[in-house]
Formats: sequence, structure tokens, C-alpha cells
Amino acid sequence: MKLSHNKKRNTAFLYEVLISELTKNSLNNNKKSQEAVVKVLKEFFSKGKTLAQELSLYKELESLESYGKDIISKIISEAVTKRAKLNDREIFNEQTRLISKINKSIGKDSLESFVPNYKSLATIYQIFNDKTPIRTRVILENNLVKSIMNRGQLVVKENKEKPDKVVYRIFTNKFNKKYAELNESQRSLLKLYIESVRDGGLELKSFINEELSDIKAAIKAYTSSENSGGLNESLEKVTTEIESFKNQYINEDIIKKILKMQALTEEIKNG
Repeated sequence: MKLSHNKKRNTAFLYEVLISELTKNSLNNNKKSQEAVVKVLKEFFSKGKTLAQELSLYKELESLESYGKDIISKIISEAVTKRAKLNDREIFNEQTRLISKINKSIGKDSLESFVPNYKSLATIYQIFNDKTPIRTRVILENNLVKSIMNRGQLVVKENKEKPDKVVYRIFTNKFNKKYAELNESQRSLLKLYIESVRDGGLELKSFINEELSDIKAAIKAYTSSENSGGLNESLEKVTTEIESFKNQYINEDIIKKILKMQALTEEIKNG
């Protein structure tokens, strides 16, 4: 089942690219680039904007793991119905403007960013596309339902399709250059998250468990010291956040939170 997917015409992909750039610039304390990304996000994804309306339908299909098959299928069907009511020409024109803004304000390279949930976004794009044959759409919807139901534990499912070694090596080199300013723990986390697509994620799970234990230990030691000042309550919230990760599926949001916690831990350890 060979399908065409133009990622630059996938609203959710473009949004994830912007969020990825915002996260990177926030971690690197690059205020100028950070402000540029925020400006683009506000311009195209503020409430009521054309692309924000389509993005909301992609978002409707997130975090459905706790529901049964019938309900998930109905939610997907409802999302498809609502998507059909949106103006394709307006969406296309806004995407064109957004792509131009990204190229000029943020950089063309950002459109090559690694998006962990790319496969899922591509599937939803095809389901929403009215040019997709009915039979193909039904198959895709069924596959999406199965994919959603298979989530639910703090693991990354193994992808048995091995990516081309040359492409993977090129991507790894780009990754190393792009995230050179992150500390070693953060780089290791991102690297394992990327590699989890090809090795099943067992090493990623083990690494995260160790990192979260280290973070909790660092926070406990700091709050017990005389240097913690009035930060105890805030740091306790971080510990509570860590506990909430249990039994959750590893996604980009959790990775972003752990990256920030790693940065916090480094600051604590450095006094």
C-alpha cells in the first residue's frame, strides 16, 4: 500500500517542527531564535486560526489509549467528518505562508527535524485526505486504532523495519551537530530516544529509569541541605511529576520534561 505523504503539507508535522525548535532554543537559552519561533506559532496556531482548527483534529487523536476499540473508532470517524468541513484551499494557502515563514525566520534545516511520532502523523494525514481511496482509508483507520490500543506502558514498541544504515548515519551526524550544546545526559537521552525506533527501546527505558532515580536523589539531597531556601515546594512538584510518568507511554512531551529535569539536576550538582 504505497501512499503519498507530503510532510510540508502536514499541519501537525509543521507544528511539531516548531515545537522542537522552541524546545531546542529554550534549552540553549537562545532568546532571539526562541522569540522568532513563538511569533510564528502565535501567527498561525492561535485560537481560531485556520491551521489551528486542523491541528486540533490531529490532537483529538492523541492520548486515546485508555479507551476501547469502538470509542477510538468513533472519535477517528468524527475527526474525519469535521476535517471534511474545513476549507482545503485556505489550509493550503496558510501552509504555504507558514513554510515561507519557517524558511525565512527559522531556517530550512528545521523542516528536516526528527519528529518521533512522524509515522502516526503521516497516517492521520492520509486519513484526512479526501483523495485517499475509501478502502485504503478504512485500512489506515483500522491500523491507527490498533496502534493506539498497543500503547499504554512506559515502553517504546519495537519497529522491525530496520532503517537504511547510510540514512541513519547521516541523521546521527546531523543530530550531533544540532544538539552539541546540550549536556551529556541530555544528549544521551535524545540519542536513545531516536535509536529506540530501530532497537525497540529497551535501553531507553533502562536509561530513563536510572536518570529519574538520579534526579530524585539530587532533589532530595538538595532539599535536605541549607541551600534550598524557598525552593522545596517547587522541587517537590518535580518529584511528583516524575511519579506521574509511571505506566505512561514514552512520547515527546515526557522526553522534553526529562530534558528540563536533567538541566535542573546539573544546576543543583554545580551548586
